[in-house]
Amino acid sequence: MRRLDLFLVVFITALMSGLPARAQDKCRWEALPTQARSRVSKKFPEWRIKLLSDLEAYDKGLWLKEHPKECPGIAVGHFEDPSHIAYGLLLIPKSASRTGYKIVVLTKSGALEGYSLKILDQDSGDDSGLVISKVPPGRYTGFDTAQSVRLKLDGIETDWLEKSSTLFYWRNGRYLSLPTSD
Repeated sequence: MRRLDLFLVVFITALMSGLPARAQDKCRWEALPTQARSRVSKKFPEWRIKLLSDLEAYDKGLWLKEHPKECPGIAVGHFEDPSHIAYGLLLIPKSASRTGYKIVVLTKSGALEGYSLKILDQDSGDDSGLVISKVPPGRYTGFDTAQSVRLKLDGIETDWLEKSSTLFYWRNGRYLSLPTSD
């Protein structure tokens, strides 16, 4: 009986500790295609992807409850073209003494060209509580307006956990935004 109890404790502990590890694996720089990594490294050498470990404990709990297998700094989806995967990245400074964030999208632009890079948002302020995720096609409504959009492709949601969120979506050859909560 004691061995069974010990086995259950070890098994449950391993199972629970695996949740953040899977989300953390999705945050690995190597999860991006080589050409995409190269493009970001050259354009933003002092920046890196926001990791699960960058979130404060409370925010980490909120994130894992809604997105247990996703990275708070990478969104993968069909943002511009239904036949091509694109990558939304939340970048933060590599240096702990700096603040700020950049939200960028990498899209395959051709076999020889690699990836195009578009900046959706950036700021020099604090990134605390900021995460990004993919949202599926569908209808989305602005929080303080009657404006709504119907997405035929995936969108990128930036979320200041428990504060506000903005949806970025592709329309007529460019990204537009819609505040979805405050």
